[in-house]
Amino acid sequence: MRPSLIQPLWLALGLVVINLVMFLLLTTTLRPWLDDFVTDRYDEVLQNARSSMQHYFSSSTAANQQGIADALSKKLNSRCSIVPANRHNFSEAIMKRLRQPAAQQGLIDPVEHFIYYPLGKDHVAVLDPPPYPRWLMALSRDLHWILAVAINILLVYFYLRYRERRWSILEREIMKLPGMASIDNREQDIVEKVRQLNKLLADVQEEHGNLLLLQRDLLHGVAHEFRSPMARIQFALEMTEDADEAEQADLRAGIHQALNDLDKLVQELLYYARLKDSRSELDISSVKLMDLLASCMDHVSPFYPGIRFDLNADDPGVVIQADERLMKRMLLNLLRNAGRFAQSQCRIAIRHTEDRYLIRIEDDGSGVPPGKVKRIFEPFTRLDPSRSRDSGGCGLGLAVVDSIVRKHGWRIIVGESDLGGACFEVEIPGSMK
Repeated sequence: MRPSLIQPLWLALGLVVINLVMFLLLTTTLRPWLDDFVTDRYDEVLQNARSSMQHYFSSSTAANQQGIADALSKKLNSRCSIVPANRHNFSEAIMKRLRQPAAQQGLIDPVEHFIYYPLGKDHVAVLDPPPYPRWLMALSRDLHWILAVAINILLVYFYLRYRERRWSILEREIMKLPGMASIDNREQDIVEKVRQLNKLLADVQEEHGNLLLLQRDLLHGVAHEFRSPMARIQFALEMTEDADEAEQADLRAGIHQALNDLDKLVQELLYYARLKDSRSELDISSVKLMDLLASCMDHVSPFYPGIRFDLNADDPGVVIQADERLMKRMLLNLLRNAGRFAQSQCRIAIRHTEDRYLIRIEDDGSGVPPGKVKRIFEPFTRLDPSRSRDSGGCGLGLAVVDSIVRKHGWRIIVGESDLGGACFEVEIPGSMK
């Protein structure tokens, strides 16, 4: 039996047992009481009808008795007739009882419920059994069914109330989960919220999977990147024992440089890990794009004295909404990447289309090898073996750029520049102006 069927089966079995117990109670207690109640009420109806016959016929004459019978028929809603008092119309037992003195005030047949009123010795007024009052008939016929249905309705009602309370508790617990606070309580029922929760859990699972892959790749990358400075330190330490004082000074300087490279790599790794953390929030503010680019160029250009950096913009007053600190880091990394691989020139432009802004950074270097565009944004990726760690950077610059772009919801496109090198183009929606 499937577990999902157990609870409904138990509920159905419980309802059957309750109905059986209820049937026994109604049969053994309610039904006899109801029969007695109906009998007593009908006895009152018969006694009232007998009293009415006595009242009307006690002072009647032979001339108006038929008129009185017709009036009683209408009043009591039952046929009243005057018939001869003989054995043809009445049984011997009824005839015997009609002769008794007590019958002179009216006689009620306890079995057939006819009412007899003697009119002298020769005639008898006979009233057919009065009809049951409608409410009494309905009570006698339907009360036990009405009670059974009412009790079942109450059972279903209390069960639904219980389930509703359980659902309410579940709903409140769901809304306490991270990421569910943005759901509109007024518009979505519990089923829709469960769907949202399922989607949230799927997103969290996917994010955790991506983080595990990122962690694995970072561990491999860190191990590889640490190898070069650690090897330099080990080599320097081995050479120090046999070196003279001047050589030892150079070796110590090399050790310090390798340690600085390791520290720089660790700082970059921590920065990249913070960027990949989805819980970190952006500090959005208004950013003057032209001023920020000019500041970044002034910072980068002294490191590449042989490279000319040119900047132009369709609209020098462009203002966008972004995290200024992260955007500055993105621009610095793109400019450093362009300056590192350029031959003589880097061109930076700000373009404005109908629905977006474009930041275009181009160089006249060797460009990105065909089919390798996606890989350049992976951590510690160097597509050209000649571009080793010693040529600058720690292999995380473009990975950081890609994370900042994604965190803002922007897009970055890599293509060929008409200068001959690579062209990095960051698309920023114009609605963020």
